[in-house]
Amino acid sequence: MSGVLERPDELGRIAAALDAAGRGEGQVVVIEGEAGIGKSRLVAEARAMAKQRGFVRMQATGDEVESAMAWGVVRQLIERSIARYAGETRAAIIAGPTGRAIEALDKAAPDAGDAEVARTMHALWWVAVDLASPRPLLITIDDAQWSDPPSLRFLSYLSKRVGDLPIALVVATRPPPDRLGPLAELTVARHVERLLPRPLSREGIAVLIAEHCRSQAAEPVVDAVLAASGGNPFLAESLLDELTVLNRSAADAATAETVRGLGTSAVSRTLLSRLSPTALALAKSMAVLGVRADVWTAGAVAQLPESALAAAVDELVAAHVVTVEAAQTPQAPALLNFVHPVIRDSVTATLGPVDQATLHGRAAETLWAARAAADRVAAHLVQAPAGTLDAAVTIFAEAATLSATAGDVGTAIDYLNRAIEVEPGNAKLQSLLGKLLLRNGDPRTARRYLLAAAESSSGRERADLLGTAAAATSVIDGPVAAASELMQALDGWAADEPGRLALDARLGITRSYLPSERKRASRHLRGFADLPGDTPDERILLALLAQRGRYEVSPSADVRRTAERALRRGALLNDSVGQADPLIGWLLAMMSLIAADGVGPARDEIAGAQDWVRRHGSPIEFAMVANVADFLAWRCGDLPAVEADADAVLAAVASEDQTPQVVAIRVTAVTFAVYAALERGDLAGAQTMLTEYDESSRNAPRVIAAMWLEATRARLALELDDPYAALEHAYRLRDEMVAADLDPPAVPWRTPAALAQLRLGDEAAARELANGQLELTRRWGAASDLGAALRLTAKVDVGQGARRVETLTEAVAVLERSPARLELALALADLGEAYRVVGRRADARETLNRAGELAATCGALALRSRVAEALQALGDRPRSLVAPGQDSLTASERRVAGLAVTGRSNRDIAQELFVSPKTVENHLGRIYVKLGITGRRELGRALT
Repeated sequence: MSGVLERPDELGRIAAALDAAGRGEGQVVVIEGEAGIGKSRLVAEARAMAKQRGFVRMQATGDEVESAMAWGVVRQLIERSIARYAGETRAAIIAGPTGRAIEALDKAAPDAGDAEVARTMHALWWVAVDLASPRPLLITIDDAQWSDPPSLRFLSYLSKRVGDLPIALVVATRPPPDRLGPLAELTVARHVERLLPRPLSREGIAVLIAEHCRSQAAEPVVDAVLAASGGNPFLAESLLDELTVLNRSAADAATAETVRGLGTSAVSRTLLSRLSPTALALAKSMAVLGVRADVWTAGAVAQLPESALAAAVDELVAAHVVTVEAAQTPQAPALLNFVHPVIRDSVTATLGPVDQATLHGRAAETLWAARAAADRVAAHLVQAPAGTLDAAVTIFAEAATLSATAGDVGTAIDYLNRAIEVEPGNAKLQSLLGKLLLRNGDPRTARRYLLAAAESSSGRERADLLGTAAAATSVIDGPVAAASELMQALDGWAADEPGRLALDARLGITRSYLPSERKRASRHLRGFADLPGDTPDERILLALLAQRGRYEVSPSADVRRTAERALRRGALLNDSVGQADPLIGWLLAMMSLIAADGVGPARDEIAGAQDWVRRHGSPIEFAMVANVADFLAWRCGDLPAVEADADAVLAAVASEDQTPQVVAIRVTAVTFAVYAALERGDLAGAQTMLTEYDESSRNAPRVIAAMWLEATRARLALELDDPYAALEHAYRLRDEMVAADLDPPAVPWRTPAALAQLRLGDEAAARELANGQLELTRRWGAASDLGAALRLTAKVDVGQGARRVETLTEAVAVLERSPARLELALALADLGEAYRVVGRRADARETLNRAGELAATCGALALRSRVAEALQALGDRPRSLVAPGQDSLTASERRVAGLAVTGRSNRDIAQELFVSPKTVENHLGRIYVKLGITGRRELGRALT
């Protein structure tokens, strides 16, 4: 009863959160306060209110001992949910997303890095989505301060993604010890409702005493209980329990002196002193084993005979020390819990260091004999005396693998350090520890272990270790030092020795970030131009070579062939799955292939990547693939696809942290989205997107991809008739590209600069810039870029009507051979207007009409309007540019509608687009309104 005393505000806010979740507006509530303040009772009240509202309910409790066990809290949530079902229902649940999530938790790939963890997070998110689909879902976590780090990361991940889901997340925690980490982030996040229960007032204490003692308390007793407990409900109840045992009446004013003599700490000591040695031994073993210890294990650790165990449990229950939770299956033992964490703290306080180590040793021995999971055994073994188990190295290594796989690198490092204390020269342990130390931000120690492991290794394994050590060197002394270290390693490596290409590939990747190393990198990479691409190392080197060719403007045909060999029809994509930096090599090759106009092979690769991401990927991996698809759509001039892909990318990473990788993904998507808005003539929308990006990325890390946004800013400035700003952005892009020693024709800084100079009246400067771009693209040779450069040359050729017609005719002929349909439409529009200027009206009509048709196909509203105006100037009446039906849909709505027509469910569409089912439902609602239909049955007809 005490937990809900003087808590009307807290209960009201929890009820409001549940009601909002019931409407599909997910809520997160954090209850923060000291031990005994009533957090657990508020959690229980939340569960009771949710039950009344028909919610599905999942619960877990953090545990100090099990905080070292990866995914412990998440496993509680899932396994408790599954335990409710049996037979076909249980089998169906395990066969679905829940089973796949459990499988993801059990994977052991410690070198996979954060990518594998992100995939697991996404799989777990879908478990929550599915559980919330028939009825709203309440998830409660009590004592979250003792949750394992991977589970806390998932809670943070989930909390950012429940806004449009019928999910309420209620987390109870003591104040985080510092303001770092996922729990601290959760407690202060803006999207979180934070409850801070206050101590009971004097009036509340009086009510508590009256309810507990069934009599009115004397005023001095109320004051004494308030002073002794500080208004903490649990501590106050503990004092009152002790008064009952002592047979002291709260109505007697003299009892106040007894209360003052007791104090809250004495209550716990007195409570424990009344226990028999057998019951106290069992309580001590429970304190070491942690939350929900099974009765047989607790008895074994306490070294109690079976005949005494039941009596000890009964005594602890009668003394209000523990509660018994019935077994979930007939074969499973009952579970023991302390009534409150404060009691457990009191029991733990009775244990000296030697006692604790001894009990942890017994726990490790008991659990190992029972074949418990390695991480559960290790949680005790790490606190046990040395030599407790002969299999300590094996246990610590397995536990480290489980922890690292779940993203709990710190715990994994602790286990490996203990294992290495036993076997200092174990190369496998040194290797894994070095990799994890590097991942955890300790490159100096990591490098020492990696090099030590390399000394005992050979071939490919040694090459991988030396490459990772060089990555540590790059962090410590910079990439130039890392490149030098790799070159020294290669000097002592035979050309045919296994692992040689792995070091070459690592050297190439390291140098790719260094303008000062570009020339040496080019010479080094050219030596691999004839590789067939049969192995992962060969494919990485070829991808680097293709990127280098694109940056250095090698012939596009050569770059395309190199990129295709690197990709090897999906082989490079398969190489990247599960690696530390997934898809990076694939991205390099794909960008080079698309830039070289290799759109056919690129479409096949993208289709394969999208299929893999839909089945296994994380939101970030989806966004990376979607950005490549966006680049292809941009290259081909498919503006609806450009806009839809950009929207999908931004939606997928909206809740992700601002890491350099995520910032690069976002800025690329914004670049494409602004480009599409400009081609639709939506200048205000383009400006808004740029402004929102600038505001949201103010404190974000600087990434190379941000330079490409300058070209888009320059284009917008030209549309707004601000040539000075356009020139500033164009030259800023030029300077950044020069600093990076690259000049890819597909991102032409010279084009906006030439047009700005033309607006400013400097025709000579404009022609010089245009001629420079034309020379560059002729050397490059890709039809898309050459045609665009010819169009620019014609545009700055002021006053030369006949020559402009000739140049634009060549541009059209070149672009006819390219995939760039929008660029062709622009060239046709320019040529049609040039025909009109020189009096060739019939040619002008024909050319402009074709330009308008292509513009309509590409979704280029601005160009359609321009073509219409040109045709009107010729006396023609162009068809209406305002089309009913699907033209009113946004690009994202068209994509959802297209998927819905194929028969996919809302859930299937959501999985494919990495959004929530609610988002799909909202899209479809708007689609039906715009198309004037009532549902899916009419959708196919409305879209034809």
